[in-house]
Amino acid sequence: MKRFLSISAAAKEFGISRDVLYRLAYSDTEFPGLKVNSYTKVNTHMLQEYLDKKTINKEAISG
Repeated sequence: MKRFLSISAAAKEFGISRDVLYRLAYSDTEFPGLKVNSYTKVNTHMLQEYLDKKTINKEAISG
């Protein structure tokens, strides 16, 4: 798996709605996104840790 993916590619890779990831990227300060010019890239390793943390804490990720 690539280290950085677009939000659309990360959504496909992790099986999460693209819209949910976009909302999280712009609303959750802990979201592992990186702005590159006008694009938001997602660190896949950190996204996995982010999702694991949300799962352990039983937090919803509706965005």
